[in-house]
Amino acid sequence: MQERPNPRPTPTPGETVPPAARRRLERPPSDRFAVAEAEPDRSGSIPRAFVAAAVASLAGAAILVVLASPLALSEPLVLVALVTGLVAGRGARWGGGGVVSTRRRRMIATSIVLAAIAAAQVVVWQLAIAEGGVLPLGEYLVAVFGPVAPLELVAAGAAAWATA
Repeated sequence: MQERPNPRPTPTPGETVPPAARRRLERPPSDRFAVAEAEPDRSGSIPRAFVAAAVASLAGAAILVVLASPLALSEPLVLVALVTGLVAGRGARWGGGGVVSTRRRRMIATSIVLAAIAAAQVVVWQLAIAEGGVLPLGEYLVAVFGPVAPLELVAAGAAAWATA
């Protein structure tokens, strides 16, 4: 086997290497051991967070109206409100992405879900009025649902805040 001649002779100790002969690596050798960091997600926007939370909140409010009025069920309402808050918070987090701050996502999700749950309670009351009811809103909610109506608001708001 024939040895190739070394194009660059080894410098003797104390001899300086000319700058043209110095070789630079493309990247440091330690880069091969580095864990690739995920780039921050720069997608998302405030309108997208608002729409995602609103769609989830309106779907949950519609389910609440169907369960509370035509089916006359009060037992699962707090659970439905809780799930609505969770989904609205996740929707706000998804819609906001890395652009919208956590504080703003929480504000968006919580306010939208509370408005939707309150609107669902008003719709249920209006349906009761249409059937011949005469009680004002507050008295109706206390008489028919008891502590369930305020618990819906608390569960939905807390879940939306926690997941956004």
